[in-house]
Amino acid sequence: MTAPRPALGFVDPLQDSLEAFGSETVALQPSPTVEPVPGTASSAPEPSVRRDWGPAVAALKWVGVVVLSGTTAALAVWEYQRRSAFQATGSVTIQTTPPGREVQIDGRPFGLTPLTVSLAPASYAIQVGSGAERRDLAVNVSAGSSILQHLELPKAPATPVATEGALLVQTEPSRQTITVDGVERGQSPLTVGNLTAGDHSVVVRGTGGTVRRTVAVKAGETVSLVVSPTAPVAPAPGWLSVQSATRLELREHGRLIGTTETEQLMLPAGAHDIEIVNESIGYRSSRQVEVVPGKTTTVAVELPFGSISINAQPWAEVWIAGELIGETPIANISRRIGTYEVMFRHPQLGERRENVVVTLRQPARLGVDMRGKQQ
Repeated sequence: MTAPRPALGFVDPLQDSLEAFGSETVALQPSPTVEPVPGTASSAPEPSVRRDWGPAVAALKWVGVVVLSGTTAALAVWEYQRRSAFQATGSVTIQTTPPGREVQIDGRPFGLTPLTVSLAPASYAIQVGSGAERRDLAVNVSAGSSILQHLELPKAPATPVATEGALLVQTEPSRQTITVDGVERGQSPLTVGNLTAGDHSVVVRGTGGTVRRTVAVKAGETVSLVVSPTAPVAPAPGWLSVQSATRLELREHGRLIGTTETEQLMLPAGAHDIEIVNESIGYRSSRQVEVVPGKTTTVAVELPFGSISINAQPWAEVWIAGELIGETPIANISRRIGTYEVMFRHPQLGERRENVVVTLRQPARLGVDMRGKQQ
């Protein structure tokens, strides 16, 4: 049976592709007939060799086609796998302000923000940062998805800068009294901490006398001060000024040394226990004062409050220390203890002036009869 003929216009692609290259067979031309030369022996011509390259060329064509087809197929498979792998994962991007925070996914560290990772479809527990600024996220990744998470985190606290230092005081002999900035701290050897950076006044008192030093304390450091024994010296004098609106007596060890009416008192430099007294108003207090050589130490005294009640017959306007208080009767006026001048004024009966002492013992009372003569 003969094979059916291809339909009209049908071309065998394989045959067409092979014949498209054309024949590469070299056609051998017949050798020309050589005529014998007269007088020479005739020799038979060498036969011509005819080589047919057609089968070899066809085989090479088939090999090229196979190699080209295999390479194309391999590239197609690689591209398909690449696209399939890309579509089978999702991406997660973590950004933070400020950046540089550690990221852990399901307990494994992945790096610092900003960070982008590709993950297989699943649910993931993501931890960003640590300590007080830690944030926990639950992310569901699907194939081909792209997830962005931006977190505002508090800035890391700045490293505290030391602003205080310490002072170590050593003396020979030991057990000397140490005063720093006017406050007695104890006996040597002594370490005084929590001192602000800067200059501090140090006074060392002992059997050998008093030694004064100014020490510069540095932040975050301990400064050492060593004091050697010194011969007793007469303390240089200084001045003390105690200020009060009411006259007060100043005593030391029970002895009267002056009053607040004196602008300045000369005292030996050093520590003094001053007793401030006014018996008439019932006031008494004690102050420890450090007198500095050649300088004036000022102490301001604020007296406590007492009360006063004022009345007049038949009535009067009342001024205390030049301040209008109101019309009588006036009860329980609050004033600091001391002596005050009170003025009474009546439009027909004139003015009267009286002194009243406000004390801590009991409320003060003052009454006048504007109809009588002032005593």
